Amino acid sequence: MTDQDDVPAVVAFAKARGAELAADRAAALLRYLDAMLVVNEQINLTAVRDRAAAVVLHVLDGLAFAATGLRPRHVLDLGSGNGFPGVAIAALHPGASVVLMDRTGKKVRAIGGCLVTAGLPGIETLHLDAAQAPALRRDLRHAFDVVVARAVGRPAEVAALAEPLLRPGGSLVLWLEADAPCPPRLGKLSLERRHAYELPAPAARERQLAHWRHRQ
Repeated sequence: MTDQDDVPAVVAFAKARGAELAADRAAALLRYLDAMLVVNEQINLTAVRDRAAAVVLHVLDGLAFAATGLRPRHVLDLGSGNGFPGVAIAALHPGASVVLMDRTGKKVRAIGGCLVTAGLPGIETLHLDAAQAPALRRDLRHAFDVVVARAVGRPAEVAALAEPLLRPGGSLVLWLEADAPCPPRLGKLSLERRHAYELPAPAARERQLAHWRHRQ
């Protein structure tokens, strides 16, 4: 199956969650996935090696961000790893700047090469530990209106890393299992909404997005 074969399904998944994803950006997102899966043979970026399952568990799972209704301008994917969900958010929002931050240099270099292959603009890779980011990069303090993370840690742990990087009024969005608890407050962050969704075969499962807002 080529990336073009999956484009209509990817566009339809986004549309069902309220987002208009252009076909050329869906194709670029799939090119990124394919490049990442090739690099994954040398550098461990994902445990998902079957392409059809990877389309579901990385591309579609990342595009579930559309259900939040957020229209971000400056996005940080904290502990990005293989580039998802940040790359999917960049595909959904062409006008946004998206930073993929990870503390593992070889992963950052790998996803940077995949971005070149995919031809997706507006995405920056950053080799930096999120815990050290506010001290080492003053320009990152309260620089983002949206911080996202998937499979990085427990909500309280991620919130502690995200809070100094979020603007007042900004949003923290976490990808979680369907039955994962969502505390009503995480420091200065208050739970705004939970978005339940289902992923289709061949990797069908129930998931949720949890959205907290930074209160002043």
